[in-house]
Amino acid sequence: MATLVIAHRGASAEKPENTLAAFRRALALKADGIELDVQVTRDGVPAVFHDAGLRRLTGRPGRLADHTWRELKELRVAGTEPIPRLADALALVRGRAVVQIELKRGATVAPVVRAVRRARATRWVILASFEAPLVRAAAKLAPDIPRMLISAGRGGAGKLLRQMTAAGAGGLSLRHRAVRNRAMVAAIHAGGATLWCWTVNDAATARRLAEWGVGALIGDNPGLLRGAV
Repeated sequence: MATLVIAHRGASAEKPENTLAAFRRALALKADGIELDVQVTRDGVPAVFHDAGLRRLTGRPGRLADHTWRELKELRVAGTEPIPRLADALALVRGRAVVQIELKRGATVAPVVRAVRRARATRWVILASFEAPLVRAAAKLAPDIPRMLISAGRGGAGKLLRQMTAAGAGGLSLRHRAVRNRAMVAAIHAGGATLWCWTVNDAATARRLAEWGVGALIGDNPGLLRGAV
């Protein structure tokens, strides 16, 4: 099976990360999927944004979770692009690509699941997190939506599979440097898990991981990855 190309925060090498512009570019580059980050505003709106703080991307002090959606929608990422709601991103994609939604620390799962259901996106969305409690909450609230545990990948395949199972996930999204060899990939697959790797931004690494059988590569430049695999 061909290795999938997943655009990390959209085509973030070319457009401001986690914006509709980045997602449109990823779709234009024929990415198989889009990875995006979600936090929930003070008034319960799932917003697409990576950092807990607003300053790096918008120049505004404070935390996203302390602001209402009305306040956030006036801000601009990199001075040009509005912060999208999850609903906006899902409406743009409309099933043309898989969407991996990374639930950030402190996120509330219920509003995210509601947005996915309203968009009728359960068949093409994956809920993922570094935080095992968030993955378990997603499994309880939305067992029909696939889930992945994101991990830096410390430990061997057996340990990682146990962590994944305990979190209620069916797949692992690992830092690419943690995937040491073809045997590790085979062991993870033999344990019944899907395996994605992040963040892959050079062609040689992409080719090696694809040859080992990694299911998907997450990178900032989906065009580069497409050319490599």
